[in-house]
Amino acid sequence: MMEYSDIETNNSPYRIFKMINGDDVLCKILYEYRDAFVVECPMAVTKQRVYDYKNTNQIVEQTGLQRWIGFTNDVKFTILKEKILGSANLSQEVQLYYKMLASKVIEESYEGSSLDEDDVIIQLRENMEKLSDLLEVKKKSELEEDDLTLDIDYEEKKILH
Repeated sequence: MMEYSDIETNNSPYRIFKMINGDDVLCKILYEYRDAFVVECPMAVTKQRVYDYKNTNQIVEQTGLQRWIGFTNDVKFTILKEKILGSANLSQEVQLYYKMLASKVIEESYEGSSLDEDDVIIQLRENMEKLSDLLEVKKKSELEEDDLTLDIDYEEKKILH
């Protein structure tokens, strides 16, 4: 059983957990039990290196958030306390950012749960068509940019693997 040295610092439901596997997880605690937390919208902290060509011409590290557990519309999860190394309150700025993202995740989960299987299939097909159209436009614009708009018939050209 964990005892807090300062109860006043642990009254916020918005917490960051350092998991034993190294993950940093931001969440809202809904319920606390002796051996587990029930949390809402756990988000994993992600880091990505990108080239900052506009400002410094250097590689910089960007930090973001993504769903901790993907491929689900669930928003409530149980985290066993034995899997947590430590926890802390979120800063005000991070708490506002988390709340904004969490509200979008919750909204999406309710929208997804109201669809039946046929609606999901229709939505997937529409999304695939939109993606295909976007890729086609991008392909055409790249060809125009590279001055590769020669008389090449792409449908007749075949590649053997």
